[in-house]
Amino acid sequence: MTKLGLEAKDLEPTRTIFHGIVPSLSCSPIGRIRLDVLFGDSSHFRREPICFEVVDLSSAYHALLGRPALAKFMAGLISVTGDYRRSLDCARDGAKLAESLVIAEERRQLDQIVVLAQEASAA
Repeated sequence: MTKLGLEAKDLEPTRTIFHGIVPSLSCSPIGRIRLDVLFGDSSHFRREPICFEVVDLSSAYHALLGRPALAKFMAGLISVTGDYRRSLDCARDGAKLAESLVIAEERRQLDQIVVLAQEASAA
């Protein structure tokens, strides 16, 4: 977002919730933005506005295009170039983040169970 020159004030509210990005947890985007996207090269291209849900997660992916976006371009195969080593680093860091979030959620659930057990034994 920063590299595109965008700020949080540029985002629109969203009610979307992602499931499965972090195992067993849900993720709420911080907002939505509509950007013009170009596919193709200088001799043959197409531009369409596409809405992106913006999440605050470290990931190997900068954007996931869903069926509505792909349908706009009637795309079959899309090639995206990038830095393979950076992608691996982001995937590793993302896995660590996901693991820490799962551990924190499990700890929170265990704390609730301990409180319930203590209340039951006191009664």
